[in-house]
Amino acid sequence: MEITIKSLLENITIFEQQGDFENCLVAANQLLLRDPNNAEYLLYKLQALDGLGRVTSDLQLLQHYANMRSTDITAFLLLYKAHMALNNTADAIIALAFASSIDPEDIECQNLLTNLLAEVDPKYKTVKLNVLTVNRIGHLACEIEPWARSRVGIDDDCLYLFICNGQAAANDSLFTLLKNYAHVIESPFWCQLYLSRPLLLVDDYFAQFPYDLHSQLRGVSAFDINIKGHKNLIDIYNKSPSIVEIPPDDITAGWEMLAPYRLYPEDKIVCLHVRDSYYLQKNMPGQNYSHHDYRDADIATYKKSVQTLIDKGYKVIRIGCDTNQVLDIGSQNYLDFCASPPKENADFLEVLLMSVCQFFIGTTSGPLGTAAIFDTPTLVVNAAPIEQPYLRHSRFIPKRLFHEGLEVNLMDVCRGKSLSQDNLKPILLSLFHSEITNNNYEYQDNTEDDIYSAVIEFENRVQRRDFNAELTESQKSYRDRLPNSFHFKGSNSLICDSFLTQYPEIFK
Repeated sequence: MEITIKSLLENITIFEQQGDFENCLVAANQLLLRDPNNAEYLLYKLQALDGLGRVTSDLQLLQHYANMRSTDITAFLLLYKAHMALNNTADAIIALAFASSIDPEDIECQNLLTNLLAEVDPKYKTVKLNVLTVNRIGHLACEIEPWARSRVGIDDDCLYLFICNGQAAANDSLFTLLKNYAHVIESPFWCQLYLSRPLLLVDDYFAQFPYDLHSQLRGVSAFDINIKGHKNLIDIYNKSPSIVEIPPDDITAGWEMLAPYRLYPEDKIVCLHVRDSYYLQKNMPGQNYSHHDYRDADIATYKKSVQTLIDKGYKVIRIGCDTNQVLDIGSQNYLDFCASPPKENADFLEVLLMSVCQFFIGTTSGPLGTAAIFDTPTLVVNAAPIEQPYLRHSRFIPKRLFHEGLEVNLMDVCRGKSLSQDNLKPILLSLFHSEITNNNYEYQDNTEDDIYSAVIEFENRVQRRDFNAELTESQKSYRDRLPNSFHFKGSNSLICDSFLTQYPEIFK
């Protein structure tokens, strides 16, 4: 430590001229002891390792250099070489995509990428990347699956790679199932590199999801993502049937796991999910998600509906993970897998039940995405803000909205009513609890009778399997009054007739 930095730098120059890479490496390491994140000193070390023929032996060092000097094409070419030495073909392709983004005119890099893609499959001419959000069930469900569903029958020359950070998935069984329909690469390094500097990857190598929240990192507004994303999902789910299938052997094994709960293949099953804030409070304590609280609901208001379904011969299973609410139902045909989950295979059993149930009752929350994957008939209650679900077979009832004690016409909200004269943001796109309350608005949960009427109406529809049957006069009138600017208008999912007839004054 007595030698000065100036002397070390002078020594490195001398050692490089003499081809003495061992001493050059020693000097570089001494410099890095003084300044571990100095990109120039890291480069000295890499050059010394290159001279010794060991430059690709330390993957972590190369990743560190790429983080420190991410616009240096050398960093990614070295990562390509290191991954090829480890037979990590996908990572090598990703490295070349970043290298080509930095310098699209680098012929060597382009040739390497072209040749490597051809080795994977001669049809591939290019590659596109995106990162996945796997720790929230809604994001997990609505990224890969609608993308894969929309590409059925399309055979292009592009290899699509989707990167996750290695975090535990919100539902590991669902994630494992979805990986059968897309190429998923687990790499905390590539994921963090993209999230920390998304524009480093140019558009030519970016694979956009139908509903792509990550586009916001690339300069697309949340407003545009919301409108375009919902239109895309509505179009995909209305036109394209489900493609995800649970293997038959897994289904058989799943029913064996459910037998101790007296659940059998011949049963009529309804799945139920009621959103509350406890899951996020428990599992993400360092983050404040209270802005979503207006989407919560009181499970007590579901009691009449659940009891009626049981009386009709259904077995009702509440799904989800972690809750501070329980429903007092004294029946063996009501199982609360949210408050008391199975000790083993809980994730898989939830996915299985969502795929085989007669229908699903949910709120505007993540499990809707799982229902959508399997085209499970779905009734959404306590929907807020008012938005027609994108699912293939569904109906919904919205929460009522009040402003300073007076009820708001929800059709005005669909027409683009703003929060106030001073705040022109549409209520429909006001997705934060504070935006609502600070402007003196309040959502009111659906009543027990609202939910009951909707459940009875939807159950009759499920029994008849007539999701595309003729609409009631109230539904026709509601649909016809919706403005073309309402970006959920293309959905086949409409408000239940029972709700429209109960509250006609808020749909004028």
